[in-house]
Amino acid sequence: MIESIKINWKNCFGIKQLEHEFKFETGKPVHLLYAPNGTMKTSFAKTMKFLSGQSKEKPCDKLRPKEESKYDVLNGASMISKDSLFVVNGDDNIDSSSSFVNFLASSELKSKYDNIYNKLNKEKDALMTKLKNASISTDCEKEIIEAFSSNNDTTIFNILDALCDKVKTGLPLFEFKYNDVFDTKGAVKTFLEANKDSLKDYIDNYEKLLSKSSFYRSVDGFSFGTYQASQLLQNVSDGNFFGVKHKMTLQNGTVVTSHDQLKQIMTEEQEKVLSDEKLKKTFEKITKAIDKNTELRDFKKVIESHPDWIVEMLDYDEFKKKVWLGYLAKEDIKPLFDSYIKVYNENKEELLAVLEQAGQQQEKWENIINLYNDRFHVPFQVSISNQKDIILKQEAAKLQFSYVEEGKKPVLSSKDDLEKILSKGERRAFVILQFLFEMEARKTSPNDTIVVMDDIADSFDYQNKYAIVEYIKDLAVRGNNKFYMFIMTHNYDFYRTIASRLSASLSHLWMVERKSDGNISVEQGQYKGDVFANAFVGKDKDDKIFISMIPYVRNLIEYSNGEEDSKYLLLTSCLHQKDDTSSITESQVIEVMKNFTRGKGMKRNDSGKKMYDIIMNTAESISNEQEPNLVLLQNKIVLSIAIRLMAEKYMKVKILAAGVPEEDLKVKGTQTGQWTELYKSHYPNDSNRSIIERVNMMTPELIHLNSFMYEPLIDMSVFHLIKLYNDCKTLSA
Repeated sequence: MIESIKINWKNCFGIKQLEHEFKFETGKPVHLLYAPNGTMKTSFAKTMKFLSGQSKEKPCDKLRPKEESKYDVLNGASMISKDSLFVVNGDDNIDSSSSFVNFLASSELKSKYDNIYNKLNKEKDALMTKLKNASISTDCEKEIIEAFSSNNDTTIFNILDALCDKVKTGLPLFEFKYNDVFDTKGAVKTFLEANKDSLKDYIDNYEKLLSKSSFYRSVDGFSFGTYQASQLLQNVSDGNFFGVKHKMTLQNGTVVTSHDQLKQIMTEEQEKVLSDEKLKKTFEKITKAIDKNTELRDFKKVIESHPDWIVEMLDYDEFKKKVWLGYLAKEDIKPLFDSYIKVYNENKEELLAVLEQAGQQQEKWENIINLYNDRFHVPFQVSISNQKDIILKQEAAKLQFSYVEEGKKPVLSSKDDLEKILSKGERRAFVILQFLFEMEARKTSPNDTIVVMDDIADSFDYQNKYAIVEYIKDLAVRGNNKFYMFIMTHNYDFYRTIASRLSASLSHLWMVERKSDGNISVEQGQYKGDVFANAFVGKDKDDKIFISMIPYVRNLIEYSNGEEDSKYLLLTSCLHQKDDTSSITESQVIEVMKNFTRGKGMKRNDSGKKMYDIIMNTAESISNEQEPNLVLLQNKIVLSIAIRLMAEKYMKVKILAAGVPEEDLKVKGTQTGQWTELYKSHYPNDSNRSIIERVNMMTPELIHLNSFMYEPLIDMSVFHLIKLYNDCKTLSA
């Protein structure tokens, strides 16, 4: 069991410094972190991904790369191993191929499978390394799959098996940097298709010249060109043909008795063909077209060296296959290919038997598919399509998707096609499916797993959001005590839902803030349930809480009695500059509030002070705190109220000084917003305008809140509010 996770990080992407210990107890495997956007979630997830091996991007300070970085994650005194860590983000696809196999088969079958796969992979990797050196391709394996793939189930393993009879000594070798002709952007193929006419002219002229040649020939639809001649030359290169006194007689009667003589004839005839003036002019036309595109510069060098290859290139996809066959037949590569085929054939029968048995052990797979289809509301269904081919991408089975519309027959579709028509939330459901596979596989692992979830349910509708919440609960309660979770979110509703469904204790609830010095602070979580009832009622002796109750109670009066009620108007005067704002007493507010405290009454004793003075003095004390609490709502509510009162006081004096009648300041609705427009119209160049703009942008939603909507306050940094408060203190009419 993991008892605690200690994090000690420095300069990890956007995290300047983070030190915290998260403790786990039996039955409480979840820590829930609320972090507003821009605080640390992405940096936290990226760092954990590096530690888990899911990413190769090493943590650093991107703006100051020379700064030393530290990213220790300790389980007690030991560093966490990458196999014990997994990160999931709603936007990132998960490579769950190995997980599919892990839980599809018994450990015995999995062991046999891994043994065979590792043998094949070792041979395959040796072959690919040699091919890469020869072809200088950016990704030989991917390129070979693309060249020879016939369907989505094709892999490098069954492609190499299928090529066994085609790879033989003597195949022509087209030596060039592979991606100069078969570029990843497709520029060469686009050029060839766009210039078919010029290329066809070249080929027609080339074939006419061949028909006149004594060696190269084109007769009645049959052609013996440079490609065929190269094959012939390769086939007799070992000396065995001419060594036993065989001879060749050409169409013109020339007798060829040696490899060198054949090669000389080929060279001379090729030079005759390629030196033809008409052919050269056609070639120049092609190269001029190439010069218009700088991306084709390397391709131009290839055909300038071998203009005869243009004949082959016009059938671009077929030429690609010939190039790879030539490399595989190369004298220093073919032995590696043969070695792979030998190992493949030695293990093929056993491998088929393993996959056959694995296909019969699909109960776990089917259960997770059924769970996904039952819980998640998406316009597609997932099913299993058994695959008994060899090493299907390390999967013993293949997912199959069907698009579903009510009243219509499901339409079988590929994942890629579905993603084009699905919403962002529905596309995220694919990631969740992969996540489910990964977690189910890890249930059978000998290691415990620390799971980091970064906004896993973002963009989900409520039904799917609750579905993932229930699955997280399943992992926490029925996960074989193998999962220790860090759930990070910027969505406060999701935060509260998870806390409620998991009955999370406050010791496992956290709110993350970025402090004024840039360091990350992980504060004790608050406000799990009804804020007004649980955090404020009965605690009104505290000036901050007493003031913070004003907008809540005002909201309750608005719902019950309406906006014309005298109690509503009294509390409104505490939040806005009205005629009576400076004269309202503490006792008047206590009298209004006492009937809205769930029967608990008010604990506060009347001090005889004016409410305006209490608000301003309390705000001042918060602004002077050395280490203000980064999370407390009451700090932010008090500051917001004080800020607006100061701003409205300033605007009122300015507007009246501009000759506006006082009656025009008695407005209905959003007083701060309407006063701001009046102020800006009369004082467009006022030096304090930027302060007033910030007040109008930041404070309305922070004050007009209720027990169901207070996320804007959670998101707002207390340091931003303290800065705005101090700026408002400088306002003078």
